[in-house]
Amino acid sequence: MQRFHEPGCAYYVTTAVCDRLPVFTRASYVIPLLDSLGFYRHKMAFEIWGYVIMPDHIHLLLFPCGQATISEIMRVYKEFTSKRIARQALVEGRDEWVQGFARAGRQTGRAASKVWQDGFWDKLLVSERFVRQKLHYMHRNPVRAGLVQSPEEYPYSSYRNYEYGDDSLIEVDRGWLSDV
Repeated sequence: MQRFHEPGCAYYVTTAVCDRLPVFTRASYVIPLLDSLGFYRHKMAFEIWGYVIMPDHIHLLLFPCGQATISEIMRVYKEFTSKRIARQALVEGRDEWVQGFARAGRQTGRAASKVWQDGFWDKLLVSERFVRQKLHYMHRNPVRAGLVQSPEEYPYSSYRNYEYGDDSLIEVDRGWLSDV
């Protein structure tokens, strides 16, 4: 899929686990995602404006502010986290996931193990209003999915960063807000 890089714009990104396996229900799988996101934010020069990690997919609000395009950021991030997740599944004896990742890798013929679906979905965010709308959608996602009753109950989203200033899992860049 041909993508266009639009300098000075943020992106709303969604990417999902192969076969929609519910991998991200345990901290041992979520923390490596956040750790890697924090590492690549500095290495590839992008801001994290928001996130939610659902059991089988993630949503991110990213603002590339360096030379890397959203495609490059996502390719490197997914490649690295795929290895970490597959290794964690093997260590924890999650045979169903290990077999699913291996099956997905065989189907593509590109890797021994494949955690993420090919590609990702993205939307260009051209206004603060649109960013706020996507952020609200992301923070309500765990509620809509029936995982929690309210957004503040869900530990793996940027809701807590915005509502409570809690950057304990990962720092979120809030400088884009006009009221900051």
